[in-house]
Amino acid sequence: MKKSFALISVLFLAIVFFSSCKNEDSNPFSLPEVTAPVIATNSTTENFSYSIVAKNYTKQEVYNIQVVSDSIKVSYATNSVTSGQMEVLVELKDGTKLVSRNLSGVLAANDYKKIKSPLSKVTLNYSNFTGQFALSLNNAF
Repeated sequence: MKKSFALISVLFLAIVFFSSCKNEDSNPFSLPEVTAPVIATNSTTENFSYSIVAKNYTKQEVYNIQVVSDSIKVSYATNSVTSGQMEVLVELKDGTKLVSRNLSGVLAANDYKKIKSPLSKVTLNYSNFTGQFALSLNNAF
């Protein structure tokens, strides 16, 4: 008798407890307004690569790079951009800007550049950016 009473009591409490739970989100697959971006980087003396998938991302990211070369292949691409914009700055140690570009749509670009000063840093400025971006700086020869 005590076991059945205890079992009924536990079941009653479970029903009361779980019936008060509500699903605040009507779509369980929707993402929050701001989610942490997925970022991957790799930096060696031969190349620097960076990629991001972001939603409503606003931040400045700065990377000191160590690619050593007198000629660089610069490649960058954006994809699935639905909002916001971003700025890409690639600077040499002497302060010269190798790349200075505002991006707000879908694009892809490659360029080869001779440089007289070593690469110094990459600055990425995001403003409410939703989409994908990839950057690659490689020793061209």
